[in-house]
Amino acid sequence: MPAYLIALNRTLRDRRKLEEYWKAVGPTFEGLGAKRLAIYTPLVLLEMVGPLDGAVVIEFPDVETAKGWYESPAYQDAKQYRNGAADVEMFIIDGGTVRPEDRIPHKLGLLSKSGGAGA
Repeated sequence: MPAYLIALNRTLRDRRKLEEYWKAVGPTFEGLGAKRLAIYTPLVLLEMVGPLDGAVVIEFPDVETAKGWYESPAYQDAKQYRNGAADVEMFIIDGGTVRPEDRIPHKLGLLSKSGGAGA
């Protein structure tokens, strides 16, 4: 099942360093079957806390491939250019749908303030 890498650029601090990162990161995807779905394309903020200077969505064949890319020496070398250049949040999410009753399993016993189970 496909997995998606999502990166949120919260604050740009050094554009020149970030541009070096962009140059260095491209080749790290080669041979992995990664698809660049959205790279800093225009976005519409709907519900979000804090600033957002840009976002990236990349599809990988599966979570293992995405994690392997992130942990690879090639990406770790490229990532050095980004350090200090921007405040970034990055995560991998597995494609698919989880049944409502199985979502957020570590919070299953938590009740809403109204006393009933959460929606």
